[in-house]
Formats: sequence, structure tokens, C-alpha cells
Amino acid sequence: VAKSKIALEKGLSCILKTQVLQNGTPTIWAAQYDENTLQPAKARAFEPEALSASESVNIVRFLMKIQQPSVGVKNAIENAVKWFDANKIVGFKFAQLADKKDKGLVADANSTIWARFYDLKTNKPIFGDRDNVIYTDVKDISYERRNGYAWYGTWGNNLVREYPKWLKMLAKQ
Repeated sequence: VAKSKIALEKGLSCILKTQVLQNGTPTIWAAQYDENTLQPAKARAFEPEALSASESVNIVRFLMKIQQPSVGVKNAIENAVKWFDANKIVGFKFAQLADKKDKGLVADANSTIWARFYDLKTNKPIFGDRDNVIYTDVKDISYERRNGYAWYGTWGNNLVREYPKWLKMLAKQ
């Protein structure tokens, strides 16, 4: 049990250290990191150094399950949820276009989504392709990548709904 507790503490420390800071403010996490520097790193050609909404949701949900979280864990959660709220994309979904041959952003008044990747400094959605180029519009990447990867998703919706419940649970502790 003692070794497990030590391993968990080391893991939590790493999670808190890797939450990306922008002007000193914690945001969310990158999809992958350099193992030595713990700085955001690219993976495959179409996976740039970037903030990742998809991976970050699971990290925050894990942190929210911690009983009696430390101040550091609470701050990480609160800042990440603020980031998700500030960077949501309202009124669109990523779906088949009218021609049924391609995917893109489609107007949907009832939808809230997030991009998979966001620029580390500007929080603007970014997209990668097999050519190692970063694009700012999903329409500019190849058909194969546009239709073969989850560039947008509803990942943050459940997190945003769960957050007030987590705050109430904290208040009872």
C-alpha cells in the first residue's frame, strides 16, 4: 500500500507539473510530452505540440475523483474547467457535409464542441496533416486526415455538467 501511495503522489505531481501555463495561468494539458523536459511534444505528423481538449477531459475527471484533493489539485481542476468554458465552440458540430462525401463544421444551434488541438499560446484550434504542417482551418488539411481523425468533439460537455456537482461535494467535506 505504501508503494502504491508513493506512486500515486508522483503521478499527481507529474500531472500538476504538466498542466500548460499561459502567462502564468494553468490551462489544460497537451496530448503528449517530452519525457525529459515535460514540455508539450509532437507525436505523429498530424499530432502537433498543442493543448488537447480530448485528453484533458479525462485528466480533469480523474482529478475530480480524488477524495479530499489538495489545493493544487483543486486549482488544476478549476483552471481547466475555466479554460473549457472559455474555449468552447457553440453552434456547430463536426459532421458529414451535405454532399455526404466529406466532413466539416456544420451549424447546429444545440451543439457545443471543442477542437482536438489548440495552439499553445493563442488557444485557437489547429490541425495537422501527414506533411507535418500546422493548419488553422480543418478545411485545409487532406481529405484523408479530415475524415479519418476526431478533430472536434463534445468531450467537455459532461465535464462542464459534472463540475458543479464536484463543487457541491467539496463543500460537504
